[in-house]
Amino acid sequence: MRKSLSVMIVDDEKPMLEWLSILLEEHGYDVSCYSTGEQAVEAGSVSMPDILVVDVKMPGISGFDVLTRLQKISPGLISIIMTAFSSVDSAVKAMRRGATDYLVKPFEVDQLLIAIEKALSERDLKRENLELRKRIRSKHPVEEIIGKSRSIVELLEKVRMVADKNSTIIITGESGTGKELIARAIHTTGPRSELPFMAVSCGSFSRSLLESELFGHMKGSFTGAYKDKEGLLVAARGGTFFLDEIGELDRELQVKLLRALQERQVLPVGGTKHVPFEARIIAATNADLGKMVKTDDFRADLYYRLNVIPLHVPALRERRSDIPFLLDKFLEDYSGETGDQLKTITPEARKILSDYSWPGNVRELENVVERLCVMTQGGEIAADDIPDFIRYPGETEPHTADSRITAEQSSRRNPTLDEIEKAYTLYVLEHQARGQKRLAAKILGINESTLYRKLEKYAKSNDDP
Repeated sequence: MRKSLSVMIVDDEKPMLEWLSILLEEHGYDVSCYSTGEQAVEAGSVSMPDILVVDVKMPGISGFDVLTRLQKISPGLISIIMTAFSSVDSAVKAMRRGATDYLVKPFEVDQLLIAIEKALSERDLKRENLELRKRIRSKHPVEEIIGKSRSIVELLEKVRMVADKNSTIIITGESGTGKELIARAIHTTGPRSELPFMAVSCGSFSRSLLESELFGHMKGSFTGAYKDKEGLLVAARGGTFFLDEIGELDRELQVKLLRALQERQVLPVGGTKHVPFEARIIAATNADLGKMVKTDDFRADLYYRLNVIPLHVPALRERRSDIPFLLDKFLEDYSGETGDQLKTITPEARKILSDYSWPGNVRELENVVERLCVMTQGGEIAADDIPDFIRYPGETEPHTADSRITAEQSSRRNPTLDEIEKAYTLYVLEHQARGQKRLAAKILGINESTLYRKLEKYAKSNDDP
């Protein structure tokens, strides 16, 4: 039973008004009664009820007119139409005018109560859905992408430009720069925001499993296929489908994906009938696909099919002016999570964090801030609290007061990006994950299979015995 809800009853039959008024008041509703449509409209313009129960056929203004006029003032008004004439046409007309339900006189007491409860439940559900959609949209909107540097501002402007288009997009950038965040921003900013956002990492699955995930499969098509399964491209339902790590896609699957994108339909594993899909495609990679095309590691025709609108997410070291804003954002986030007071960072510590190259980009910065919020005692983060690998990059031991930079060190060339990535990967594996590859992959923000490939690559290029 719901209390403190107001119900307006409009009917030219006084016995009906009295009966409904007594009934609803006994169930906790605040009831007002009117015998003409004019009175109801006038009263509603001053104080709008939560629920309108109105008879269709009345002298003067009809119940349909009362409904129309009050809904102009309050579009979400719950309204139940009553009529003594059982007519399909009247029911259709009532629903088209925005009526929530339709009762034919004479009706049982419980019918009205059930109609009111049903309408209130549907209203509450709609409100919850709207609130949920707002929270989902606010989770990854353009405004949540932190940065005021020229490169990030230009990127966000491009995001706004392409959000309402249907063109395929490919997002490039190093690991940890926030490529999926950009993809979600495109989705939530555009007209598909209320439709699904489906994502899959091409480096996370074996070839056969990835094919099943992308295109679906039919029951019995392989061991373990106990029932038909819809592919993610179809399951996106006209929303956005995000293909992360597209450079990891198997050559055979590249052919099948190309055909699917060209024909806008997929063939499930073990199936004989193509299934259409309507999703917008956004791909992302940290690899140089152009170079992979030249080495024949990636199909040129698929590359050109994907590379319609290219967006590049800059590395964090290329937009150092954004680091202070990111620091403040992550400090606020993780101080709240730990329940502690908002921590501050000393100027010296800020400078150290701003000067670091951040090979793991924004993801690495976020992980470090979380670590500092958890491990630092007190409300201030000082330089001594920052991990040594950030304070003394490239050094195996921290500096001491007597340490000196040798001529050999000062003349040492700047490391390449590949060398920085390798050094950081091995550091995380050895010092942070203690040799646990799964944990290291999680800290690095990459798939375990990707980490294994990197380690194999490093082993082949290592000249040491």
